[in-house]
Amino acid sequence: MTLYGMIFSICFFLIVSFFFSTHTVDYAYETKTSEKKNIPEEKTIPSPEKTSETPPEETPEFVAFYNKIEQTLTQSAELFKGDVGITYVDLTTGKQVSINGTKEFYSASTIKVPLAMMIADKVQAGTLKWDDELSYTPKNYEEGTGIIINNIQPKYSVRTLQEYNITYSDNIAKNMLYDTFGDSVKAKQALYAHFLQRETDWDDAKFTSEDAAKILSILYEEKATNQEYQTIYNYMKHTVFHERMETPTTSGKVAHKIGSYAGNLHDIGILETEHPFILTVFTNGQTDAGISFIATVTDQLWAIQSNDYPQK
Repeated sequence: MTLYGMIFSICFFLIVSFFFSTHTVDYAYETKTSEKKNIPEEKTIPSPEKTSETPPEETPEFVAFYNKIEQTLTQSAELFKGDVGITYVDLTTGKQVSINGTKEFYSASTIKVPLAMMIADKVQAGTLKWDDELSYTPKNYEEGTGIIINNIQPKYSVRTLQEYNITYSDNIAKNMLYDTFGDSVKAKQALYAHFLQRETDWDDAKFTSEDAAKILSILYEEKATNQEYQTIYNYMKHTVFHERMETPTTSGKVAHKIGSYAGNLHDIGILETEHPFILTVFTNGQTDAGISFIATVTDQLWAIQSNDYPQK
């Protein structure tokens, strides 16, 4: 065989072996594999987490709990012989329950709480000082509760008047503090505009139970960062009036301020259960029926708040 013949035979053999070999690579498969490797892996994007859960007061447990509060207040109000307005505020959730909550009553001495708060604000603003002395004048005189009436002095410090105004519900102290606004008319106008965003007749200052609850909510929320509000709260806890919202059950665990004028017998307070709550009760009835009524309602709500409050 010639040299060219041998070369041709060898090339022919190699070509046949290439196409019929059992080890031939499947390039079609390899291409698919390579493409698969080069395609970015698809990632599952998780659904956005819910940023807001159902408010606690809207869960079935809380709905049932607040229904029980409302039912208790409704039944109590129906038994009272006279006018009544009641507001409850759960300070843990902010839920409010009211019975005749927008009914107006003569404010009586409950007005002394927002007055004290505005005096504290004036001191913090620098327009008044605690050691400033205010002079007593005959127009400051008023019968009723207090200790100044028993031994009137020519002057009193703002701090002393502030304490007497709340702890002893002192009417003369209240009137002297009114003078720091110009007079009682201007003081009440400023007070109602600031806390309740409305006007009032100076000689017929009225509150609703919801008004009082709003004021106490401000006191409670701000006392942690406002030492003077905390002081007012402490005065309310150590009032000399151990009645109405201060019962054998709540003694030492309630900061409250009573108000009394003829048949108008009120009390507004913050009660220190494990889950604190605000209770404001305004009544206008015969004799002193409102006193025992307020005590009974207080103990009923205290029991519910202490024993039936939903567990998270």
